[in-house]
Amino acid sequence: MQKKVDFLVVGTGMAGLIYALKVAEYGSVCLLSKNLIDDTATSYAQGGIAAVMYSPDNYKKHIDDTINAGAGLNDEEIVRITITESTERIVELIEWGTHFDKEDSGKYSLSKEGGHSEYRILHHKDATGYEIQRALSKKIWEHPNIEVMENHFAIDLITQHHLGEMVTRARKD
Repeated sequence: MQKKVDFLVVGTGMAGLIYALKVAEYGSVCLLSKNLIDDTATSYAQGGIAAVMYSPDNYKKHIDDTINAGAGLNDEEIVRITITESTERIVELIEWGTHFDKEDSGKYSLSKEGGHSEYRILHHKDATGYEIQRALSKKIWEHPNIEVMENHFAIDLITQHHLGEMVTRARKD
């Protein structure tokens, strides 16, 4: 089978689905899944997802907790970027339809897990990964620029080696 698309995404876990949704604004996307779109490790993640949501929590505390939990072996720049963008990523997940548990007041129900000094773990019951996968998959199926191919493997891909030229960006043709 030959198919020409602007973006080929192999894998339908959280990272693959988010990438597909983002690049679909710039061109056609083919999303390959070796199984069904929802049969991923993301779907089985139970715990929660950490982000700074409310005071008294703040990015510095979260960064410090992460560095300490990693025994100082972490790449501090990556930790800083990941933590300071975490709230924005949660907002994106919510905008894409992910539901996290809330208190009666309407605030998100946050838990506190090992290594965290503050309540910052968002969750959906005990199936947070399943809920994130559900919401992202729904958005994928609804997007007109994304084609999903379930039960497919990527075996032969046309790469710059096959073309005999450097491939770095989208071309006019």
